[in-house]
Amino acid sequence: MNEATLRARYATFVWSSVIAAVFSAVVAAALATNFARRVPDPLTTPSYLELKEQLRTQPDDEPLKQRIRQLDLALRDDYFRRRQFAIFGTWLLVGGIVLAVAAAKAAAILHRRLPQPSANDDWGDPEARHAQHALWSVAGFAALLAVLAVAAGLGFHSVLTKDLPSASVARKSEPSSGSPAAAAPAAPGSGVSKPSPQPTDVVASDPQQPDGSSPVTQPAAEEFQRNWPRFRGALGNGISVDASMPTAWDGPSGKGVLWKSPVPLPGNSSPIVWRDAVYLTGADENQRELYCFDASQGTLRWKWTMPAGEAAPEPLEVTEDTGFAAPTPATDGIRMFVSFATGDLAAVDLSGKQVWLRSLGVPKNSYGHAASLAVTGQLLLVQFDQGARNDKLSKLLALSTASGETVWEVAREVPNSWSTPLVVEHEGQSVVITCGDPWVIAYNVTDGKEVWRSKSLRQDIGPSPVAANGLVFAANEFPGVSAIRLGGQGDVTATHVAWTADSGAPDTCSPLVVNDLLVLQASFGTLTCYSAAEGGDPLWEEEFDDNFRSSPGLAGENVYLFAESGKAWVVKATREKCEHVAENDLGEECVTSPAFVAGRLYIRGKEHLFCLGTDVAGK
Repeated sequence: MNEATLRARYATFVWSSVIAAVFSAVVAAALATNFARRVPDPLTTPSYLELKEQLRTQPDDEPLKQRIRQLDLALRDDYFRRRQFAIFGTWLLVGGIVLAVAAAKAAAILHRRLPQPSANDDWGDPEARHAQHALWSVAGFAALLAVLAVAAGLGFHSVLTKDLPSASVARKSEPSSGSPAAAAPAAPGSGVSKPSPQPTDVVASDPQQPDGSSPVTQPAAEEFQRNWPRFRGALGNGISVDASMPTAWDGPSGKGVLWKSPVPLPGNSSPIVWRDAVYLTGADENQRELYCFDASQGTLRWKWTMPAGEAAPEPLEVTEDTGFAAPTPATDGIRMFVSFATGDLAAVDLSGKQVWLRSLGVPKNSYGHAASLAVTGQLLLVQFDQGARNDKLSKLLALSTASGETVWEVAREVPNSWSTPLVVEHEGQSVVITCGDPWVIAYNVTDGKEVWRSKSLRQDIGPSPVAANGLVFAANEFPGVSAIRLGGQGDVTATHVAWTADSGAPDTCSPLVVNDLLVLQASFGTLTCYSAAEGGDPLWEEEFDDNFRSSPGLAGENVYLFAESGKAWVVKATREKCEHVAENDLGEECVTSPAFVAGRLYIRGKEHLFCLGTDVAGK
């Protein structure tokens, strides 16, 4: 190679290195500016809060409502554009640095001159010196990449699923749970594909009593339907089989409140009801507890406290939106199953006696673990999503309800999420449906093998899926809601997605199917209605002047909506409109979802557990 060619190549590498370095500096400056302008919660911007405050005093001002909708959309669009730019910009920065270093190294090699020995030269090994310099260069470059990775992790953390509400699930998380649903007729208006036999219609016995005692008879499916054995009821859809629910109450005056009882420790878990008792959890950084309240009187019958030895080995940071007790308990009619942000699981019998304990380890979760538990037959399902997608930490576990031992376990290539698995039976096949960026995945209940998947989600996933009329509805604020036909195999993204929509999609609240309608509750107050079978444009949108993290529930024709402030609305959803039935006030903040049993509505506020209904005196 002649001198001119060497000089030309040398100049090319030098200029390539300089241009790449300048490019990297420009990208770094743009990322820094983007991060400095990032709003932790776009809906806490002064202009938005000012308009919301005006709406409180002018609730019928339609032009004002339209301005709020437009500003809300603009804020969210700007938020997601900045997140996408941050992710893309980081890769550009890393690529620019790599190119600059590689070009500089190539130029240095071409410019290297042969040594000119002299009498005073130190005849040390030049290769050793080069190796040492190379080692320090690589170490420095690795440190730079590590700093960039940490900065990216801090700068790109999403808050929409928690504070807009959660979140959850959970906010991406509102606590959501999978279903110990029974293979019984679907609740009125649900149209749910036959739920997996969990428990089966045939009364079964628990064959595995850890203490060697006689088998315990497992309740029949119909009893699960009458009770509220998990978050959003037996089928995981928020629908009550009892239509005779209260529609009017007032927490401050006590009207329509049969009882309210203080809950010892805080928590964002929702109540579940089994026979004559109401169960829910509470926890703080020091202790975790399960409470059993008398369903008729509200007295605390017993509490179970997790042994101190099971505490997390290191400090655990969770957000206020999630807390230490976000997952809602679940029951198989024999035991209560609880989980906490620490990754601790436990089974407690109906008298408060501990059956088994298990720790899955403290999860690497942005807000704190909030996905609730699901029971199917004699399996306890735990969706333990955590970390980033490439961390390969997420998994779905099926544990023995009697012993807590792993029956099967499957790895999931998704990041942390707050959604809860749903068990559905379709054409004789039972599947566990899960949601996590970017996949909706169905697994075989028996062995955990994947059946199908659909690439339908993005970002932090809080809402849990529901199923109706042969469709699975999976929703998240970004990119929206997808209706996926059951019965597919493999990747069904291109073959089984019946329809998609992006208007009114929730970031925390799970969907609700009302007869042939799909209702979505956005955290910022908009209730949106679609045709469940066809999708298309929304049939209508209704604005509520509050923020929401509670998933909507259905009893008879009435839809129940609980806002964060404690206000609650009872409405009827038809294809034509949202008809207001009643507006109520719980009297304290509320982020949990209601349980409907035997003409009574149970709901957890920030400090109390409430039982709403009417007594014989017509209170």
